[in-house]
Amino acid sequence: MQHIFIDFEMNQVPRRKNPDTPAPLLHEIVEIGAVKLDGDYRQVGKYSAYVKPHCFPIGAACTRITGITDETVALARELPEALEDFLGWIGEEPVRVYAWSGSDKKQLFEECRAKGLWGERPPKAFRRWIDFQRIYTRLLGLSKRNRISLKNAIGGIEVNFAGSQHSAADDAENSAVLLTLLHDKEAFAERTRITRELMNAASAPPPPAATLGDLFGDALSQWEFADDDETAEEAVTT
Repeated sequence: MQHIFIDFEMNQVPRRKNPDTPAPLLHEIVEIGAVKLDGDYRQVGKYSAYVKPHCFPIGAACTRITGITDETVALARELPEALEDFLGWIGEEPVRVYAWSGSDKKQLFEECRAKGLWGERPPKAFRRWIDFQRIYTRLLGLSKRNRISLKNAIGGIEVNFAGSQHSAADDAENSAVLLTLLHDKEAFAERTRITRELMNAASAPPPPAATLGDLFGDALSQWEFADDDETAEEAVTT
């Protein structure tokens, strides 16, 4: 099993100026970033690609946040070709996909459906999808209404944020650091102790666990997509 941490940067279309635009297309993916971890949660690859928006030019808000301009994406692939290249990079090995929050999955699924890129089911590589921010927030003892930001999560383990914020590949790489940390239960307990105490979480470290699956408990299964045909439809709409 390989683990892919994904992050997208998106171009926002002003609804006020485009009232007739379908809701899924009020954002378009303009950058794909990802890191690949092996079965031992060691980083073995990194992916970065810009995506040329189909419906609208790059807006001022997107440029201000990400630095992406129309010139940046002028020679980039549009989403169908970009996803084909990305899926080729992921490969055929069984995969579990992670993202920091559920917004990336929602955008990908809704944009692809709106553009007619998928049929009834997404590509196989996108059928096991986990909202890692939700899991990490839970493990810190916080409520789902008080989710921790990626920047604060990285700072909370006393690691400097590598690269640039709102660079898709850098955001994915920093998120993957937290996933790797969770695989070492003792290191996770020690390096998040102060954060959990300051945020009024339980001061005791997580219970001993032999594997990452044990540490997560039931958390992983709630966000996994089924592989068999009987449960696929239910899984995709979760």
